[in-house]
Amino acid sequence: MSLSPKRDTTTNNNEQTGPTSHAAPQNHDEKRRSHILDTTCALIQRYGYHRTTMDDIARCAGMSKKTLYLVFPSKESLVEQLLLDHLFSPLHITPNPSICSDLDSQLLGFITQLSQQMMNEKFLGLIRTVIGETTRSPLIAQLMSKLFHLSGQNFSINQWLLIQKQAGRLAFDDIDEAADHLFGLTIGVPFLTCLAHCAPPPSHNDVQFQRTLQRGIQIFLNEYRVITPPSSHH
Repeated sequence: MSLSPKRDTTTNNNEQTGPTSHAAPQNHDEKRRSHILDTTCALIQRYGYHRTTMDDIARCAGMSKKTLYLVFPSKESLVEQLLLDHLFSPLHITPNPSICSDLDSQLLGFITQLSQQMMNEKFLGLIRTVIGETTRSPLIAQLMSKLFHLSGQNFSINQWLLIQKQAGRLAFDDIDEAADHLFGLTIGVPFLTCLAHCAPPPSHNDVQFQRTLQRGIQIFLNEYRVITPPSSHH
């Protein structure tokens, strides 16, 4: 499907609110929903938020605008869901709090999966677009601020750290500070390097990248790991 929609010269007054007679159905088709989000993502990256209309999205997604509004009642709600799904969706990883498990290996596996989620071209492209759009569109800036606020402890790193703290394996006072520290020690620099187009995303078997993660994890755990004193025998 072409992403070069013909553009109407007239202004669509229903752009933000959509037809008021339609409400988003409770159980819409997930495949169709995903297709709409992917189409919107591609259009916004190419044309920007304001130049992308619901007419464009419907046309490029191969559906009527009426069908589009049945799934998403407004462009704002569509873009909010796009950002939520693509940028704020946490990894579904449940750390094993067993004291017998290897915390170093668990953390390496988690950070590796997080890097794969964040350092792919689809994610990076949307991040680059959002950075540009926040300076031009107050609405995008408001949406990002809202989603950051609502996500809170649902960020993947925060979730992982909280579970390990509750298991008595890590100790910290400020979870956001600990999460920032872990991110900065591991994938922070590689992520920013990819974001700035200075290097391609690392592959799964990139030895140098794995060494970077291992060094960062070791430094992090040296500071935050709870050391259980050996039991004394009488």
